[in-house]
Amino acid sequence: MKRISGLFAIDVDGTLITDQGHITDRVYDALKRAVSANWEIVIASGRTFYAAKRICSELPFLRYGAFSNGACIMDVRDASVVHMVTIPSGTSKIIVRIMRNNGIIPALYTTNQENQQVFYDSLDGACEFFEWYVTNDRRCELVDDVMAYTGDVIQIGAIAKKKSIFDIRDALVVLDVRVMALPFESSHFGGKNEEFWFLQIIGMDAMKHIALKRLADMLDIPEGRLVAVGDNYNDTDMIANADVGVAMGNAPEEVKKLAQVVVGSNNDSGLSE
Repeated sequence: MKRISGLFAIDVDGTLITDQGHITDRVYDALKRAVSANWEIVIASGRTFYAAKRICSELPFLRYGAFSNGACIMDVRDASVVHMVTIPSGTSKIIVRIMRNNGIIPALYTTNQENQQVFYDSLDGACEFFEWYVTNDRRCELVDDVMAYTGDVIQIGAIAKKKSIFDIRDALVVLDVRVMALPFESSHFGGKNEEFWFLQIIGMDAMKHIALKRLADMLDIPEGRLVAVGDNYNDTDMIANADVGVAMGNAPEEVKKLAQVVVGSNNDSGLSE
């Protein structure tokens, strides 16, 4: 059995792919060279497995991925769950109430990674990005009341103006969950939008770095051989805790300050460096 040289963890949006959603030839060739040197390439994304499947299929050498910011570790070859962190039903109900009281529409993501569903119960007051998201993603289903679906949740999301998202983030600190706020990002809208942000709520034990450490132990990765590359605020834990933390050139300055290495932007194949 070959000895794995190390674990190479890569974020997707803003890191692996361009703003138009593509893996460049330079990046793909560099990843193949890393695989030839016995590095284990792992996706570490805020995306759910469902939302990352197309990207994963373009990397035939990929075996594992940490999705939903570490809430779910998957074997992408057979779409099996290695580990999952869920949100308890009672906690989900409290989150829904807090979001509604603050004028935010919650979207509940089920734990089924192959045939995932996303439940929402209103579009009243929704921004164009949320409306586009739930209209164009076939997982999304309009229901009478999301409170009826809180028993099977891996994450809760929302899209709204930055201030509203930050207010909700602050209101949820009293709960035993992990709350992340990121600029809304979609290749359909040309990349990041700094005015409207995406809120992602996951279980407290879900973090990219925790998931990567779990994978490293499972794969018997040698100590000191974890590299993590990312571009956004949800990548800070894995960049700060990796043996070599790498920030993309398009990352915010706060993220770059945590990295040991800063490379070029995602649109300039910075990952290949």
